[in-house]
Parts: sequence; C-alpha cells; structure tokens
Amino acid sequence: MPLEPHSPETGDMYRCEKCNMEIHVTKGCECEEGCAAFTCCGQPMKDVTSLPVQNP
Repeated sequence: MPLEPHSPETGDMYRCEKCNMEIHVTKGCECEEGCAAFTCCGQPMKDVTSLPVQNP
C-alpha cells in the first residue's frame, strides 16, 4: 500500500531513479498538506530516507 504524501522533514533523502541525483533535506517543510514535490529527469523522485541494508 503506498504511503500518503508527506511534507519533507529534516534528514529525508530523495533520489532520481534515472540519473541517481540525490536531495538531502536540511530544513523540513512546515506545511501540513505535503505540498513539496521533487522531480528530476521528468519523473517524481523516490523517497530513499530508509535505505535497505545491502550486504556486499
């Protein structure tokens, strides 16, 4: 089930799935309605705040 859109908070990270550019939020949005949206390469950026553990 997809998560509801939320306002970016300090520490959140977003990544473009096409070019791998990342945004690290250093000051969160204080809006309650989740108004901030990040796009890159013409598509929404993925919230990667909680990265899965990767074993080498």
